[in-house]
Amino acid sequence: MGSLSLEKVDHLLWLGRYVERCYTTMGFLIHAYDEALDFPDGAWREQLGELGFDATNGADPIPFFRDSLFNGQNPSSVKFSMSAAFDNAVVLRDVIGTECLAYVQMAVNSIEAADRSDSPLLSMQNVRDDILAFKGCVDEYIGSDTARNLVKSGFTVERMDLYTRLRYRLERLQQEAHRLAGRIDRIGIAYDKEAFNKTIQLVYSPGFPDDFTRERQGELLTALAALFPERSLS
Repeated sequence: MGSLSLEKVDHLLWLGRYVERCYTTMGFLIHAYDEALDFPDGAWREQLGELGFDATNGADPIPFFRDSLFNGQNPSSVKFSMSAAFDNAVVLRDVIGTECLAYVQMAVNSIEAADRSDSPLLSMQNVRDDILAFKGCVDEYIGSDTARNLVKSGFTVERMDLYTRLRYRLERLQQEAHRLAGRIDRIGIAYDKEAFNKTIQLVYSPGFPDDFTRERQGELLTALAALFPERSLS
């Protein structure tokens, strides 16, 4: 396969980001749901605020959880993210292969089935399995090293963004930054080295993540957003 067009570069990066957005948001929501059952006044309320939940008016979180999973019109929802991933995957069939595309389609179908299920959270396990299978296919079936690293960089940047935004699994940010450092020079596109260096500086700062202030959270989100030039952002 020849060099990738700028359009396909964008689609590959955002395929990775949307798949990871679906996967990590789903994991966070299930975690927050369990927290809500065990600790009704816990930190999950503030965390859900990053997804649009208004914790100040005594709102019932259960409808919000369902909306965050299955409302395809909600840009923060699992369903929206997986549908966007599929839109990117369709135009990349010649790059990622039919096997990878099939697992993205299966994840979309599994979300639809979970929405109709009497036990939606249990049924969401199938979505998780489909996404994990897709991630395995990325290594197995994408022949281009550049394309593989673009998708995987999308995974990593999205995980870092969500972990930071939701203040969720902050202890994993250093590991994710290490992964990104191993790939970012192999993706074949320009990136903002100053933003990358700032990202590394913040996650490896002394005392991280215990002293991760709101100010530093904002700085890290800004650095992550600046890593790659904004083109189509499919």
